[in-house]
Parts: sequence; structure tokens; C-alpha cells
Amino acid sequence: MSLEPATADAAIQPVSAPPPGPPRRQVGENVFTEAVVKTWQDSRIKAWEGRYLNPEGFYYRFVTPGEGQQNGGWSSKEHDLFMKRYDEWIGNNWKMGAAWGLFSCGIPHRVGYQCMNYYRKLLENRKLKDEAYEVVNGKLKLVNKEKASGGATPVTELGPEWKDEYVKEIEANVEEWLKQYHQRTGR
Repeated sequence: MSLEPATADAAIQPVSAPPPGPPRRQVGENVFTEAVVKTWQDSRIKAWEGRYLNPEGFYYRFVTPGEGQQNGGWSSKEHDLFMKRYDEWIGNNWKMGAAWGLFSCGIPHRVGYQCMNYYRKLLENRKLKDEAYEVVNGKLKLVNKEKASGGATPVTELGPEWKDEYVKEIEANVEEWLKQYHQRTGR
């Protein structure tokens, strides 16, 4: 994945695609099977259709095809990856909360909305501080959007894993299933 920071020289490190070859051991849920694509809601379909124009929106809802999405609680290793990514974001003065899909690319098997929810949990438990939020009556509230940390938002495109034959095959299958089950083109 190629990411260009809007105001910094450092680039966000991509998550590498699975190596080409024989079938791979799936980690987490495979959201690109026929049975799952058949049940996709409109928001997922739109994220898929817009993947080339809006990779941020894609990664907010999806992992790279072939990666598998992990659900449930976060492991200590995932927490460490999250904090490393958080430090990278803050260090580059990128705006927290403006690009959760891109943020998630540094945490294998997790998507943007999961990272957003985990961040909010860390704020609620006072493990992190963000001046835009306060805990009011035990609930986390956005109280000052203007004070959200960071300034710029990194920009991106889909990564090189999309040229992998395995990912292309998944992409072709999803396109076909979107036509078959949702009367959509997928593009």
C-alpha cells in the first residue's frame, strides 16, 4: 500500500499481502466468501465498489482480501500494534479519527471501525487522552471536535497486494457474487 503523508516525510507501513501459491491458512473471518458476500449490507457494497477511489472507506470496513478479519477482544500483541500505530500517527501530526481505515492497515486482521471503537474504549478507560473527548456520566462524548489531535490526514491508494493473483481471483469472485445476489456491478 502506498501512503503519502500530507505534511510529513514518513510513510505509513503497509500490511503485506499473503504470499502467492497454494491455499492459505485463514486467520479470522473470511468476509469474501460467497455466503458472506450474499449477506453484505449496502454500506459494505458501497465500500467495495469505491475501493479504488476511496481506499480509506474500503479499509474502514474490510481487510485486504485473503487476510481474514479478526473479531472480538484485542490481544496484547494487537494492543501493542495499535499503540505503535497511534504513536506513528501522533508523531506525524496526522489527525486522529479522520482515517481509521488507513490507521487499521498497520494492524493485521483489524478494520477501521474496530480501531475506532478500540480507541474510544482506551479513552473511556482513561488509558489515552484526547482533548476532543470527555467522559460524561460514565459515557464517552465528543465535546470539542476542533481540539481533535493532529492536523493533516495521510492519503493512500490500494496496495501492491491487489496485483497478487490470489487477491485478483477473490476480487473477480466478489464481482460476480455482487451481480448475482445484489444486482450490482461491484465497480
